[in-house]
Amino acid sequence: MPQNPELLVKSKQRPFTGAEYLESLRDGREVYIYGERVRDVTKHPAFRNAAASVAKLYDALHDPKSKETLTTATDTGSGGYTHRFFKAARSREELVRQRDAIAAWARITYGWMGRSPDYKAAFLNTLGANAEFYGKFADNARAWHVRGQEAVLYVNHALVNPPIDRAKPVEQVKDVYITIQKRPTPASTFRAPRSSPPTRRSRTTTSSARTWARRSTTRAWW
Repeated sequence: MPQNPELLVKSKQRPFTGAEYLESLRDGREVYIYGERVRDVTKHPAFRNAAASVAKLYDALHDPKSKETLTTATDTGSGGYTHRFFKAARSREELVRQRDAIAAWARITYGWMGRSPDYKAAFLNTLGANAEFYGKFADNARAWHVRGQEAVLYVNHALVNPPIDRAKPVEQVKDVYITIQKRPTPASTFRAPRSSPPTRRSRTTTSSARTWARRSTTRAWW
């Protein structure tokens, strides 16, 4: 998987096109389904429609019919444009236009793409709007903000159960499902472990945000 998929974008002054996004997926990544490796997710019947749907979102950023609603000028110094939600709003009017841009993008897929590229844009915006929060890693935070805004990077996360004994059925392994530890009055104490893949932090918390800022070359989920 490439460290910088945005290098496929032929101009620093615009986001990915649909074709460039699809090309970024043809990078030799290892994807398996039913025990069989998928050589090209853009052509496999299990994934091609989802990939094509995301490509339509990117193409809409360049379509004269939707560009005005979806995009705005960058604030990175590139002189280009980006999706409105990839730039921190500074006024009531900008916030309303962000809302409209999100809604317009969602309508393209009839609301079925719940984790579309704008899903993590708010997180990427914090890296630029409050870079000083990350202390000595502030420059990394700003760099991620620039990368995300200029190319409209598709950054995402996954929630997974912790590693378990693969030799046993899941139901025979402790701490995979939620359990009641004790029943005090008036509330009960629950334990339900959940983690995220080690290279893709899942929650926009202080710890995970700082982890992103520390990693100047962390791979985006693309």
